[in-house]
Amino acid sequence: MKSIYSEILELAEGSGSGVVVSVVDKQGSGPAASGTKMLVYPDGRSSGTVGGGNLEALAKAKALQLISSGQNALETYVLDETGGGTGTGMICGGKATLFFEYFAPKKRIYIFGAGHIGRALAYHLKPLPWHVTVIDDRPEALSQIRDADEKILTPFKDALKGRSFPEAAYYLIATYGHQHDATVLHAIYRNDLRPAYVGMVASAKKRTLLTEELKKALPQADLSCFYIPVGLDTGGTLPQEIAISIIAEIQTLAYGKTAAHLRDPYD
Repeated sequence: MKSIYSEILELAEGSGSGVVVSVVDKQGSGPAASGTKMLVYPDGRSSGTVGGGNLEALAKAKALQLISSGQNALETYVLDETGGGTGTGMICGGKATLFFEYFAPKKRIYIFGAGHIGRALAYHLKPLPWHVTVIDDRPEALSQIRDADEKILTPFKDALKGRSFPEAAYYLIATYGHQHDATVLHAIYRNDLRPAYVGMVASAKKRTLLTEELKKALPQADLSCFYIPVGLDTGGTLPQEIAISIIAEIQTLAYGKTAAHLRDPYD
């Protein structure tokens, strides 16, 4: 059986979302001992305890609210009728202050292509809060990827088959051939993955060709999240420089900032 600290460590490493509830102060009588912890998951499951009863029920409800909002909180609960905090309906005669710490899952990025740019992307993304998956059909190329969380060896035409992809994931297409790029791009939109971002390493000329092909095949495709050519206009032609430009663009979008994108103006 896992200890609550093992579960907290998994959350801290980005395995999923949840809230750690800690008793940070205790005054007077009551079931909550200072230092005790409870971990609450989005589906309502919990580990550990902050004392049980109405206090714990209220703490779980608060934690679930914070999972939805992605925030931390500090709240004092009153264990009697004296006031000065959130009422619990309890008559123990004390107060308990709880700290709610929200943990977000790592964002998911899928890199199609294990070449120089794919390898550079995995390297730079490794210390950041991203779960990185690299997909390619060349075992020798995948074997050179050292920094991905997951590597998938498969033909590009089968890359999305039989696999579950989370909504609002990020996709970066950097294969070694135009046809493979088009195959992956069409599969992403055909499977209605609802991506947050689709980026492709390509020229402006290739953008016109690929977008026309996609619009013809899938007229309803929403290209607002499609970035081709990919990256911010930071300059540089080396794989590491291109990777930094791409990551800068992803960070800009993930945090709601503005910058000069290479795809702009998008026609």
